[in-house]
Amino acid sequence: MKKIKYIVIASLLLGFMSGCSKKEETQYLQKSFMGPFDTQFTFNAYAKSSQFDEYYTILQTEITRLDHLYDKYNTHEGVNNIKTINDNAGIQPVVVDDDIINLLKFSIESNQTISFKTNIAMGAVLEIWHNYREDGNREVPSVEELSEANKHTDINKIIIDEENKTVYLEDTTMSLDVGAVAKGYAAELVKQKLIDGGCEAFILSAGGNIVSHGKRVFDSAGNEFLNACKTNFCVSIVSPGDEAYEGKEDIAIVVVSDDASVVTSGDYQRYYYAKDGIKYHHLIDPTTLFPGNYMRSLTIITEDSGLADFLSTVIFLQDYETGKGVIESMDGVEAVWLLNDGTIEVSSGLVQGENIYIYE
Repeated sequence: MKKIKYIVIASLLLGFMSGCSKKEETQYLQKSFMGPFDTQFTFNAYAKSSQFDEYYTILQTEITRLDHLYDKYNTHEGVNNIKTINDNAGIQPVVVDDDIINLLKFSIESNQTISFKTNIAMGAVLEIWHNYREDGNREVPSVEELSEANKHTDINKIIIDEENKTVYLEDTTMSLDVGAVAKGYAAELVKQKLIDGGCEAFILSAGGNIVSHGKRVFDSAGNEFLNACKTNFCVSIVSPGDEAYEGKEDIAIVVVSDDASVVTSGDYQRYYYAKDGIKYHHLIDPTTLFPGNYMRSLTIITEDSGLADFLSTVIFLQDYETGKGVIESMDGVEAVWLLNDGTIEVSSGLVQGENIYIYE
């Protein structure tokens, strides 16, 4: 899984409600847990205490269920998941949950209509990089090894039978890896569950994925640079923390609209230094089969978290000018680029002092 930490701006002015009523009052409450998608989840919501516990249970139950469905490494009792599909490649179709079929359909359609740079059929290539990154030998995969694996990444060989609810991989050597989109897609499903459950204002952080709904119920003391943070949820974009970014902890603050998602992909959380002294991170360009080297991080702001997750990898793996062209062609999508030389670029809909503040 890709993704970097966000620091959710939650410095709210809570204060006591006037009067001494015994009636349970709405509060701004928070809980965190670690586990699903190998990520820490932090849930903040405006609710009465008993309601908040119900919402938290919805969140934990749903995100755990989706984690089991989208898992490519582990088998879960009673569940046919991504691993089950991979294990049956070239053997037989696998009956799966609708949430797997819908994720695969979304990913395939996005690959074909937006960009091939995010390809859920690249499991054979990504597995090689995963193994080299984890084995501690600091070696680098050969072009020959990667090229051989790349022969088994044809997204058109994912056969989905919606009527019978099955998925079949035609190539016995191919495998699915939905890591570039699954967490964002799952966060969007969880968001809808919380809304359906009656949660009217919340923000959920899942590593580098943020989803929100509604506005602040109590005005925050805000941020000295962004008045909009008094009534809106805000998140901060974390710095790579190296010389190019002067060791800063945070780069910018972004205002999150009523139902927005903020997703970041970066090169500074999952990586290793090889014997050649070069850093190799986990975001692999399907054109070169090596990590993309255009930037340090890319943040997407848009309503749908699944789309944001997909785009955060796509745009990270393109040069700035090309990626900006893609973003500017899409309605309701904004982006923040942290380039290799320390330059910070934003799309045209982000205005300094209004919906973003970039620290000088």
